[in-house]
Amino acid sequence: PLTHACTARFRCGTFTARPTLGSPMGAATWYAIGNVLSSVAIVLVNKRVFAAGFHFPFTLSFFHFCFTVVFYRLLLACNLFELPSSPMPEADKFKVAFAGVASIGFMNVSLSLNSVGFYQVTKLTIVPVTLLINFYMYTVSTTHKVKLSLLILLAGVGIATVSDVDLRPLGLAFGVLAVLSTAMFQIWQGTKQKEYGMSGTQLQYSVSFYQALSSCGLSLAVESFCLAPQQLDGRGECSDSTMAFLSQWRAGRVPDGIVGTILATCFLALLVNWCSFGLIGKTSPITFQVVGHAKTCLVLIGGDVFFPLAGGA
Repeated sequence: PLTHACTARFRCGTFTARPTLGSPMGAATWYAIGNVLSSVAIVLVNKRVFAAGFHFPFTLSFFHFCFTVVFYRLLLACNLFELPSSPMPEADKFKVAFAGVASIGFMNVSLSLNSVGFYQVTKLTIVPVTLLINFYMYTVSTTHKVKLSLLILLAGVGIATVSDVDLRPLGLAFGVLAVLSTAMFQIWQGTKQKEYGMSGTQLQYSVSFYQALSSCGLSLAVESFCLAPQQLDGRGECSDSTMAFLSQWRAGRVPDGIVGTILATCFLALLVNWCSFGLIGKTSPITFQVVGHAKTCLVLIGGDVFFPLAGGA
């Protein structure tokens, strides 16, 4: 048996137990691992979809969110999913959902208008912007040690990924919108879970319908019809839109298995969002961003190890 002194030391925290799978730290670890693996997987599978000619990110996001809605409805019907005890107001659902879809849209537009280097800069600035918003809007402060660690991390990732920074006024405007919408979406993922006492999956279910609605509107406005001359073929017909792709698919002029590949991205998107919502709910948006930069570092290291440049260039 433990002595009185030993027991006292145990109560005072001298001896600490390892995090278990059911503990918050253990759950956060698994969310982080799942987020890394699923994010890498969905990038690879999305590339296959885009390479097949379906390069319509808003429409693909619409499929993902519709799949999420149907998935949770089926779980509810089978009594495998519990609704949150404190319902989230519809205005908050739309606000969080729109911020998420806006983040995807503005990031894509920023990438199309700016250089890859400036796109990486916008991703790096999400961390300090999130810190500022947390401090001024939610009075959440961060220790100087954490700030110094983040500074070193961002500097290292910036040196490794940022090469050319071609800045344009319109691109700068969309870059700022992308950073703000992404920071707010990630902050709300954490604050809304705590405010309404819901889990990451319950929040995901709550906002998925409005995410599908928002992405559907963007898909119809931007990707369903040809809006630019370069989207027309030699005969003057629309060849670069979701409607044109649907016609080609009906005519059998698209690669086999494209529907199955799109369905695979739906499963992966559900897993990515589940891990993201869960990780932010268990930790913070800053931790989520650090995990994201860790993914970038792992991709760079893996590319150097498995695909080295010829001549050591």
